[in-house]
Amino acid sequence: MTILDKYIIKKFLSTFVFALVLFFVISIVIDLVERIDDFINCEASVGTIITNYYLPFIPWIGAILFPLFVFISVLFFTSKLASQSEIIALLGNGVSYYRIIVPYMVTALFLASMLYLGNHYLVPWSNAKKLAFENTYFSHGYKASAQNIHMRLSPNEFIYLENYNHHENEGYKFAYEKFNKGLLVYKVKCDRLEWNYKHKNWTLHNCTVRTYDGKNESMTKMPKMEENYKIVPGDFILKAEIKEAMTTPQLNEFLIQEESRGADNLERFYVERLRRTAACFSLLIMTLIGIAVAARKSRGGTGVPIAVGLILSAAYILFMQMSTTFSNQAGLNPYLGTWMPNILFTIIAVFLIIKAQK
Repeated sequence: MTILDKYIIKKFLSTFVFALVLFFVISIVIDLVERIDDFINCEASVGTIITNYYLPFIPWIGAILFPLFVFISVLFFTSKLASQSEIIALLGNGVSYYRIIVPYMVTALFLASMLYLGNHYLVPWSNAKKLAFENTYFSHGYKASAQNIHMRLSPNEFIYLENYNHHENEGYKFAYEKFNKGLLVYKVKCDRLEWNYKHKNWTLHNCTVRTYDGKNESMTKMPKMEENYKIVPGDFILKAEIKEAMTTPQLNEFLIQEESRGADNLERFYVERLRRTAACFSLLIMTLIGIAVAARKSRGGTGVPIAVGLILSAAYILFMQMSTTFSNQAGLNPYLGTWMPNILFTIIAVFLIIKAQK
């Protein structure tokens, strides 16, 4: 590693850490001001608030804006190098433009690997702790009710539930269907079902049982019956709201389980899993764009490249949000929705680098 490499890496990391720490302090102060009433009304101690809410809060907010602060750091210290004619001096002494980029990309790869581990493991773990705190002490945690549940228990068994309340452990408008060679042979409908913690089974109330033998149908009404369905109350949790609290191995396991049950509307989970890796790749793109924009010495000082860079980063973030929204709600392929912004801005970054080199 040359003196040049050490110099650029040191400038890159010191600027990035300073910006990130400063933002952490500002974010915590803003969040504290917004939640001060919640903290006063809840029964949590100061120590519990710090360890179970604000310590997990830091990885969460850091991961969201990690790429942006990498970009801002590159813009800031590179434009400063350019304004002091240090980049011109390097080029004048025979150091190629692409050689100057090497320490930038090494540092970006290091930060991208940190973000990769954070997105797939640390951030979901911290989100789980933060969510548990909110559900315990705040009245506006994740919803206690799941609605319009469709689930496949086996290739021939299906259930439908209009509503399930986790606080009461009760579900309403329940239906169970069993098929044989594509034909319905057994169906149960009930107005209400509840989970029996003692016997680990389900109690159904006001039931209608129908059986079919291909030609005839029989119907029986029962005020109460018990069944051992292959489901537990935890299967009805609205995991769409807590997908960010699952590590990637847990998310993969959940997707396998839901796919085997024939669940639909899983796009948001695929998007979340892909987003965690795509966000890491964005660090490399933002670094290249930052170098290309800020490496030129501008008559307007450092303000001009910083302004141009921020406009590009805002466009990138906006495009990323739009594409993921289309994947979640408009049927756009999750791979295309999460990686299309990276592909497009990689082309832009390469174009800017080639143009800046000339």
